[in-house]
Parts: sequence; C-alpha cells; structure tokens
Amino acid sequence: GDKSHRFATAESGTPLQFGGKFKVPILEGISMETTKRVVFISTGVGVGPCVGAIEKALEQESFPQIDLLCSYRTEAEVIYKDHLTKLQKENPDNFTWKPIITSERGRLSASGDNLRTLTWFNAGLESTHYHLIGNGQMVSEFKAGLLKAGVPE
Repeated sequence: GDKSHRFATAESGTPLQFGGKFKVPILEGISMETTKRVVFISTGVGVGPCVGAIEKALEQESFPQIDLLCSYRTEAEVIYKDHLTKLQKENPDNFTWKPIITSERGRLSASGDNLRTLTWFNAGLESTHYHLIGNGQMVSEFKAGLLKAGVPE
C-alpha cells in the first residue's frame, strides 16, 4: 500500500515513527502449555514483526515448532529472504518458512491448493496458534476462516 511505498522509497537514514493498535507482544500471547505449533501468516512488510518474534522464540529451546507464510505480490517484494533461509537452515527442526507470490499463485485464499499450504504440518487446529499480520482484508478474511474451521479465537 501507500505506507509500503513510502518505506521502500525513503532514503537511508530517514527517521521513521510507528504507530497503531499495539496489543499483547506476540510471544506473550502464545500459550506454551497448549501450543504445539505456531503459524505466522503475513502480507508484505507485516513479516517484520514476525521475524523479530521468531528470532526471540528460537532462543528458547522449549518453544514449539514455528512456520511462517509470507504473502507478496511479486518475487522482487520478498524481504528477509536470505535471513529467513539462514534461520531455517540453522533450525531445521524448529522453523520453516514459505514465501507465497500472489502474482504467480493468487492469494492464499484463492484456491484449495493454496489453502492446503496452511496445513502441510500435522499439528491439530486446537494445538496450533495462528498469528496474522498484514492488511486489514487479509486479517479479517483469515480470522473468519480460522473461526469457521474451529480454531478458537
């Protein structure tokens, strides 16, 4: 969107100020007693907060398996690719990530095959924590879909 364009075209060193509806820090909102897998789903620059949380989580030996699905319009928009690939290689039993290029596959919700990307793992819905960060349409759409599938809010 417009903010993504502003960030992408800002000169290096440009001071930025963030604001928004901040809630419970990501990792504090995950129940370690009942969660066997954490799935982050993000669009565009929404991957940034996910990366920070994933880095912190991987420092904890007891943290559950983490999967990250990042949705981008084009391959050129993929950010953190080298870093996420490195994290996956360093933590093969604890972390996987998949970039979804919507100009090639369509949105995650566009087809059954795309939706199956969300279920390549074997943890049950009741023991998987889903964390959504992205544009309002994606968050609303996935929240409704996860509730319909029986994932508790």
